[in-house]
Amino acid sequence: MLNSDALKQLSQLKTDIRSSKEFAEGRVRGSNGKFGFVALVDGREAFLPPSQMERVFPGDRVRVSLAEEPKGKLTAELDALLESELDYLVGRYIQRGQGHFIQPTQNALTRWIFLPPKARGKAQPGDFIACKVNRHPFKDGRAQARVETVIGKPEIPGIEHAYTIAQYRLPEQFGPAAQKQSETIAGQLASVTAGRTDLSGLGFATIDAESTRDMDDALAVSAREEGWTLHIAIADPTSVIDQDSPLDQEAFKRAHSLYLPGETLPMLPCNLCEDLVSLIPEQLRPALVVHIDINNDGSISGSQYEFAAIRSQYKLSYTQVSRFIEGDDAAVPEAQKESLRNLAATYKARAAYRTTHSLAMEDRPEYEICLNRQRKIERIERRERNIAQRMVEEAMLATNISIGAKLAELQRGCFSVHLGFREERMGEVKSLLKTLLPEYAEKDLDQLEHYLALVKHLESHGDPQMQNLLSVLKRMLRPGLLDNKAGAHLGLGLDAYATVTSPIRKYNDLHNHRVLRAAIQKGDTPALSDTHIEALQNSLVRSRQARRALEQWLYAQFMQDKIGNTYAGRITLVTGAGLGVRLDQFGIDGFVRLNGDKKNLPAFDGKLLILTHNEQRFQLEQAVAVKVASVDLDKRRVAFELALENAQPGNTAKA
Repeated sequence: MLNSDALKQLSQLKTDIRSSKEFAEGRVRGSNGKFGFVALVDGREAFLPPSQMERVFPGDRVRVSLAEEPKGKLTAELDALLESELDYLVGRYIQRGQGHFIQPTQNALTRWIFLPPKARGKAQPGDFIACKVNRHPFKDGRAQARVETVIGKPEIPGIEHAYTIAQYRLPEQFGPAAQKQSETIAGQLASVTAGRTDLSGLGFATIDAESTRDMDDALAVSAREEGWTLHIAIADPTSVIDQDSPLDQEAFKRAHSLYLPGETLPMLPCNLCEDLVSLIPEQLRPALVVHIDINNDGSISGSQYEFAAIRSQYKLSYTQVSRFIEGDDAAVPEAQKESLRNLAATYKARAAYRTTHSLAMEDRPEYEICLNRQRKIERIERRERNIAQRMVEEAMLATNISIGAKLAELQRGCFSVHLGFREERMGEVKSLLKTLLPEYAEKDLDQLEHYLALVKHLESHGDPQMQNLLSVLKRMLRPGLLDNKAGAHLGLGLDAYATVTSPIRKYNDLHNHRVLRAAIQKGDTPALSDTHIEALQNSLVRSRQARRALEQWLYAQFMQDKIGNTYAGRITLVTGAGLGVRLDQFGIDGFVRLNGDKKNLPAFDGKLLILTHNEQRFQLEQAVAVKVASVDLDKRRVAFELALENAQPGNTAKA
């Protein structure tokens, strides 16, 4: 037994050793193996051995001591757990001998988590379950979880939807207070519309897909000597939903209506979004009506808005309107023909104007997933966007551009911003431009003027190398974001942009309606705080992730019986390991691995994202033929291999 002097010496030794170590903080990052890494706050990265990784979860914030290994590599040893956000798991109930576990699907979480006997509830091995983490592994590496919900068995029809909704914690049912509020709104509509100007005489009609029931907007277009006046009536749910009311809180939580394959999670209860505030034909509805004067050259000369009431005359489909524009005079009612001809003329003028003065979006095909009774994919229908869809889209863009400018003047609202290249990628952008387009390398590409000039130059250039450069640069752009301050939308080539045309489906549009009303009434609408904006943005990101995860699961099932089939596709990703390819017929993504043979590795140009293999050259947006090689249902991935059709002179790499 040590005496007091020896204990003091030992304590001092430990203190001296600790003071000689380097400590740092960072976030844990998982891997496909049992080891991990810590991304340090100073930008460095440290290796986390398996014995340390088993004590933390990916995403944990930790303090570590650092040791430098040969060749300057850092190894981390855990010192303290500072924060852990992982408290919820979704996965499959696994039994191995006497052990019961959840096998979670969270990214980079490769371990199974123990389920103690009293924490299993009514769950059975094989079930999909949702669990609460009730014991963090930091102390001894032994994590535990408790079953909260039994999602269902894998063979249940629609289990993929139920699992995804649970995994991403998407709200399904509206709370009792919101439901009760929605039931009172029918009695409010008459009093709301009674005091408003009735603008039904302008001849509004909705133009949507045949199946659409939540109709946000109706259109009418009148001709004038200098061009046209575009009238857009937009559903006005804010007239019956007060800010911070139960319905408003539920809408904010959802952020938008989420359209999953075969299922919709609406932002507002169906009795509202599909009936009481939807612009149903022959029903008097409160509306925000925007009037936009468009000149013959497509420029916007002015706009104004008012809160009025309208009756839509007809519910027209994209198919009907397209047939009419293409020459089928009997496709639409007589009362709508002049307005639709004016809308077509407005569309042509605006599209031409935007092509010259801003940026046009790529016109890509859309894919409709059709499910069978088991809620698996029965077929996927590829649909090219028709003229009616483009006409309506141009009208909505004109509306949002006009209102975006007004909200920017008010310095209030929720704006859609796109700030151009990622800050951390700007060095790569400049390096590429110095080599290929030196006249643009020193320009400030965060400025709309210079970014617009660069993109237009590349779009108009016939050189395939310049086309590839444009594709490469687009991969370095930041994502579009919501902001409570006006900012440039470089993706559209605009100084400011804010959406108002979908208040039934998008909370930022709902909020912007309130700002516009407050401006008319000289009132004060509270601005969305940075915290509100972040919450909305996070909800949107989570919804997109959920939809993508569900689609990937359904796609993997759909492709199982197509192994060995060959399809045309386009390259969407180029890495040193291979190619990401999207199938033209189905819109399904898969990967072609080309680095499997260590004696025949591909040559990869990481700057221009060009890969050369077996004398074939591959780059972004290139058409290729691929064969379905395998499907991994657990990881929900589809693997392709290059088909023989690619061995053509046009694909041969140049020396």
